[in-house]
Order: sequence, then C-alpha cells, then structure tokens
Amino acid sequence: MPVIHELSQHMANLIAAGEVVERPASVAKELIENAIDAGASRITVEIENGGVSYLRIADNGCGMAPEDAAIAFRRHATSKLRTESDLAAIGTLGFRGEALAAISAVSHIDLFTKQADTLAGVHLHLDAGKIAEQEEAGCPDGTTIIIRDLFYNTPARMKFLKKDFTEAGYVLSVVQNAALSHPEIAFTLLRDGKQAFTSSGDGQLKTPVFSVFGREIVANMLEVPAFERERLTAWGYITKPHCARPNRSMQHFFVNGRFVKSRLMQAALEEAYKNAIITGKYPSCALFLTLPYTMVDVNVHPAKTEVKFALEKPVFEAIYIACKNALEAGDNIPLLQKKAAQAPREDHLTQEQQELAAPRPAPPPVETLFLPRQPEPLPAPRFAPPEPSDFQPAEKRGFQPLIDCDDLDMGLELCAPPPGAAVPLSSFPQTGREAAEEKAELRAPPLADDGPPDPSAPKAQVEAPAGPSPFNGGARVLGECFHTYIVAEEGEGLVLIDKHAAHERMIFNRLRASTEPPSQALVAPVVAELPATLAAALTEGIERVRALGFDLEPFGAGSFAVRAVPAYLEAGDVPSVLSEIADKLASGRSPEPDQLDDLIHTVSCKAAIKGGWHTEAAELQSLCDRVLADSEVRACPHGRPTVVRLTKYELDKLFKRVEQ
Repeated sequence: MPVIHELSQHMANLIAAGEVVERPASVAKELIENAIDAGASRITVEIENGGVSYLRIADNGCGMAPEDAAIAFRRHATSKLRTESDLAAIGTLGFRGEALAAISAVSHIDLFTKQADTLAGVHLHLDAGKIAEQEEAGCPDGTTIIIRDLFYNTPARMKFLKKDFTEAGYVLSVVQNAALSHPEIAFTLLRDGKQAFTSSGDGQLKTPVFSVFGREIVANMLEVPAFERERLTAWGYITKPHCARPNRSMQHFFVNGRFVKSRLMQAALEEAYKNAIITGKYPSCALFLTLPYTMVDVNVHPAKTEVKFALEKPVFEAIYIACKNALEAGDNIPLLQKKAAQAPREDHLTQEQQELAAPRPAPPPVETLFLPRQPEPLPAPRFAPPEPSDFQPAEKRGFQPLIDCDDLDMGLELCAPPPGAAVPLSSFPQTGREAAEEKAELRAPPLADDGPPDPSAPKAQVEAPAGPSPFNGGARVLGECFHTYIVAEEGEGLVLIDKHAAHERMIFNRLRASTEPPSQALVAPVVAELPATLAAALTEGIERVRALGFDLEPFGAGSFAVRAVPAYLEAGDVPSVLSEIADKLASGRSPEPDQLDDLIHTVSCKAAIKGGWHTEAAELQSLCDRVLADSEVRACPHGRPTVVRLTKYELDKLFKRVEQ
C-alpha cells in the first residue's frame, strides 16, 4: 500500500487558504487588489461583524465574461501571467491566481459580474469552493463579490480571530492603504451599516493622507518632494521630529503602488531622523517608491506584503535623501494649537450625538483639583544650554545617583516647552489636609532671578510623607536651571532634581494607590478624534480607560466625547493622552484590568510639570522637600532617575581644592 498520495483539490485549497486567508482583512486585501487590477475607479467595501459573517466588495471595473467567471475560482487561474518573462516584471497587484480559490474553499460566495458591452451579467453561488448555482443576472458594470460565513467549515481557524471591533480595524487598515496607494480611486468602507471611511478619488495624495492620519498629525507633517536617483523615485509625507509615536504602527510604505512591509525602507526613514528624534520614538509616514519592475521581486511572500530588491543601496539612499531633504528644508517647529475646549455645535450633530453631548450633573469636587494659572512669559535666558556633546556619563563627572542605575542619562530632555507658566502647587499630589496646611503656611516671597534667597525670609514648612529617606532634611533650594532642574544645598552635598520626572512619579504613585482615581468634570465636553484603528482599540478597552478617571463615550466615527478626566489632567491634553492610551491598548500592552501601570504612565506623564516651565520659588522648595522625604520618588515610572547628588568633596576635587 503506497504511503505517499496526492492531496485532493479541496485539501490543497484549504492549505492554500491557511497561507493566504488569515482573517477577513486578508480577504478584503485580495479582492480590493483584484478590483484595482480590473481598472476600477470606485470601490466599495461593506462588512458586518468585523467581516466574518458578511463582506462585500463592489467595483466598477472591467468585469468578467460568464465563461471566465467560473474559471476564476480554479486554483492558479489568472489573466495576469502567461510566460516566464511576465513573472520577472510583475506590474499588477495580483498574479498568482490563488486568492479566489483559497477564499471560496472556506466560505459561501456570491459573485455578480458584467462587462460594459453586454446586456446581462452572470451570478455564481459557491459553497466550499464548488459552484452550486450559475445563472444570468441583471447587475451593474463591474464586479460585486459577497463573502459569507468565513471559516464556517474550518472552526479551528475561528478561535484565532479577535473581537469584531479589532477585525474591523484590520479591514479598515487595508482600505486605508489602498486609498493611499491609489488616490485616483474613490474608496468607501461601510461597517455595520455606517460609513467608517471614504476618499474622494480626486488623484491628490494629500486627500487620503488627511483621511488616514487625521487633522492633528497632518498639521505636523512635511511633504517629501519627489527625489530621483538611479531610476528610483521617492516621495510622500513624513511627520516633523517632535510629532513622534511610541511605535511604528503609522508607518506606511509603498513600492510601485503596492503596500509593503520593508525593513530597508524603515531603516532609511529612521536614519534620516537620527539625532533629531527622542530615543524610543518613531516617525509616521506615507512613503512611496517607484522603480523598474525588474528591480524588485514581489513573489517572496504568500500575502505579497514583502518584497526583495535587486539593489538595496540605491533604495536606501533614495528614501534617506528624500526624507533628509524634507526635514532640512521644512519648518520643524512644533505647531501648538492652544484653544479653549468648546462644545460641538448642535446643528451639526445627530440626535444620538446631541444626547451624548448634553451636560451631566457634576461629580463631587475633588480636593486635588488642578486649576492652571494664566500663562506668564518666561524670563530671558541668561546663558545657553550646553551642547549635547558636553554631557558625560555620571561616573566621569563625579555625580552619584541615589538609585542603582547602570546607564544614567544626563542629557537634557529635548522638547518644545509651551508658553511659560507658573505651575500651581495644587497640581502636586497631596491630601486635602496637606493642601490646606500648605496654603496657610506658604508665605515665602518669590526669589529674584539674579540673586540668592534672602536668609531672613521664612521657609516653607511642608509636612513630609512618612517613609525612610537617605537625606537628613533641611535642603535649601538655590533655584532652578534651564527651568528643568531644581538646584538645592543639602548637608554636605548639592542636590539636582528633575522636576518633571519627580512630579510624574508622585502622581503615578498616587494614581496607582487609588482604588477610585480622583476625577474632575469638564466645563464643556472635549471631543477627541482618533485614527480608526486606535478608536477601535479604545472602544474595546473603554472600561479600562474609565477606571483611570475618564468619563467618555463614543461620539461618531473615530471620535469620543470626554466629560471628565483625572484630576491632574488639563483639558488640552485629553486628545493626546487618549491617543497614547489607545496606542498601548492596540499594541496589546496592559492586557488585564488590574495591570494598569502602563496606562497610568501616560496620564501621570501628561499631568506632571513639564521641563521648561517656570515654577515659583516656594513651589520649588515644596517639591524639593516632598521628593527628598519620600524614598519611593527616586525614579520616574520609566526608570529615569529623579535625583542626583554631588558631594562637597567631589566639588572640591573638581576645583582642585583637595588631592585627587
């Protein structure tokens, strides 16, 4: 009896489906590519239940003849390749002829197609890859294909699918990439009967860029003019260095009109930002590359999302130089739009949205409510900060961190500070009793910018939190440098405190210890707009976000109406905080409700005093006393040290007062 035997056609198609059809988004990608290859100028995608139970792709392309429609569902049936030479220069998005056969093997399919020069079209119904019905039908020019009950006959595949919102987000990403790569085509996505995405098809790249990235990111984008090098052309849009993200989810690369995942193009993009972007942050982009078909192999991955370049160096140089030129020539100053929160106009809202926007009874007042003062102008700097090259590792300069840290980063936090403002002491984490005591006891006059503190002036008396500390107390604040670091004299040493990192840790500790984080109602709801993929993640994890002190509800496609926020947070920071939280939820971090540290990081970082803000002398003294008295405030939630100390002996060594 033979051991080796041929697989049946059905089994072969099921195996192919495992390679090509991973989820509803995979089906949408293959069918959209077929529609583009068919010359469509308008493509509509409709999904229900994330595309698992229902997925429809309709286009106005060339359509198929009745005899071709039946053959199209056979494996390796294609109109795009005929000879070996065609395989060496592929100019179409689809070419293998596997997609329709693989999709039909794991679903129920209805196909309607008609060519422009015929009176009637044809309708095919398939179950598990077999044609169950074929008939003449009246239908518009082009092709409409409906996929129902994906993976109905392979239940093992169903358990790997995610929730409907998540699967719908993947489908949306496919449509967005198609719209970016072909701005001349009008795309529409309908999700559960509602429009989730649309592009006009006007041929202008900036139109789908705006639809995909949103208003806030586009406002901080630079156009990359077309750059030609060795038969390669690169162009697109990239974000300014300050508008960086914690991951690469918003990087979109295209080669000859095909969305690809390319580490080479990614490396070239990020090399252009070297020394201009915060470590651990990444730029967003929509970058395009065209080159001769013979210089790229698209047949290296079943899903055709990876490509191989014949010559990698010219590709790297074209992307790098194009992006570098845009960064050098563009305006990289952050665009700060500080506007008062306004309620949306009711005449533009649906009845459901008006109900969501209606004011609700305010919650009880919170003792630690943060009420920011009016911005005050920063004093003129007396000296410029040193160049980054002037900073040396701690062990070479005599600094001794108060925590065990193998890699102490002494560099300045390079960010664009908002207009200077004296940060109120009420923004510091404290109990109501402590706030009342400090309000009564803080009577120290502000320090002059050009002189030492008055010894006769009363000192701020602040109740120190309980807990062990390596300091003896009695630290005297001398001032601050760069509006970022507190400088204080303590015993036989000089203490430097990063006020942002320290304040961030204090807020973080308080939020983490709270069973119900303090919340404050907003005077008017803030509407935060997010990219669709992030909006889906935030909707799915909305209960975790509410556990942080937010009161929010979905407010139309990709928007959320926020009525209350954590007590330490300003209304102007709400959109960016929600974007970061959604980003972390989308990337799979903080998977359990009792593991909210990563989300609390975001809130505490945004709510803390920023480096570059001016702070009054009494408030500096209060913050210094609190930090030095609490041994838990020795590192920010991200691990950076909050306090370093330089002893008098080390100062004497620097000035050669003692032997080395």
